[in-house]
Amino acid sequence: MVVNQMPIIDPKNFISSKARSIGAGSNVESGFYNWTLPTEIENPITLSAGIPDAGSMPVQDLQNALNSVLETFRNESLRYGGVQGFLGLRTALANKYTLAENHEYNSEQFLIANGSAGCIDLICDAFIEPEDIVLVEGPTFSGSNRTILGHQAEIIQIPLDDHGIQMDEIIRIVRKLQNQGKRIKMLYTVCDFQNPTGTVLSAARRSELIDFCRSHQILILEDSAYSDIYFTSPPPPSLFSMARGYGVLRVGTFSKIIATGLRIGWIQGQRDFINVITQVKFDMGNSPLIQRALAAYMETGKLNIHLDTVRTIYHQKCQMLSDTLTKHCSEYFRFSEPRGGFYLWIECLQGFHASEIRELASSKGILFPLGSSFFLNGDKDDDKHLRLAFSNASITDLASVGPGLESVCKELIM
Repeated sequence: MVVNQMPIIDPKNFISSKARSIGAGSNVESGFYNWTLPTEIENPITLSAGIPDAGSMPVQDLQNALNSVLETFRNESLRYGGVQGFLGLRTALANKYTLAENHEYNSEQFLIANGSAGCIDLICDAFIEPEDIVLVEGPTFSGSNRTILGHQAEIIQIPLDDHGIQMDEIIRIVRKLQNQGKRIKMLYTVCDFQNPTGTVLSAARRSELIDFCRSHQILILEDSAYSDIYFTSPPPPSLFSMARGYGVLRVGTFSKIIATGLRIGWIQGQRDFINVITQVKFDMGNSPLIQRALAAYMETGKLNIHLDTVRTIYHQKCQMLSDTLTKHCSEYFRFSEPRGGFYLWIECLQGFHASEIRELASSKGILFPLGSSFFLNGDKDDDKHLRLAFSNASITDLASVGPGLESVCKELIM
């Protein structure tokens, strides 16, 4: 048999409709791969991904927890775990939320999965069918959009203002769609320090959103990735706590509060919802070793100490970036300083195009994504916003951003 004379097998002939719906097999840029442009500058300032501060990661505490687990539960840690996740970690999470929210939660309300992205994918597996309508914030995290689109749902964006998702727009769109005989299956929201805008949904709107979605049979998916990363005071009560879990699924993750490489997230919901999601989870569970280590780490109380530490770090970084931009770029940019999270959402003034600013900034060694990356239709929806992630950049680098972008804007004016 001569291999090079065999018929060519083209992968495009095998791509599923699900994969095609998110651009597989095409030249469409996807996910975060188009967030930054290449640069020839050595050691550029990277403000791209929402990655925790490298120096703050509790490496030694996690190492101690891993060693302890391997010494005490070697066999249990190195074989398959349960589909729902390690009971000890689910219990630790239930205790965390019980203490924080003054509501009684239990381990049966939690399911462990592969980060918050894996959690959202599982929820879509369980509840989203092709052509279902899902409401999302516009803008929102592009990865969540891709996950939902990958389940062949129709996404409709709801605009944000300084107080979060706009309820009048939700009401208007839902009524319009229902008059057309269409059903809205789910609403996805990042209520706290939203990615990318940093906004916080007001308490009044949270209550209104819960009541409206419940009356119209719309499932709420609450992404709480940044809820613990407040600078001075916590955000309003979660949708899950306000609704007592009825009609709301909450996802959370260790990726933002500890390290992205842990790949451990969780879904919290009423038991009947968790049962359904568990039935569509076909793997043998995430790493029991990592789950047991995280449970041991939480049981020491060191997670709360760590959170206090990183809140201070991110507050300082946010203030540094805000101050340098205010000093050097106030005539070129407009933004509101967030009260938590990882991001500054920048509006370009004076007719600047965000794409032009990013291109020139990249050539000077300042890397960041366009705001259009967080809208469903990309630059068709927006070419006047930038998202700057301050979480993983050094204070020194952040201080250089203002002068660097000032130079970019002046050069574009010339």
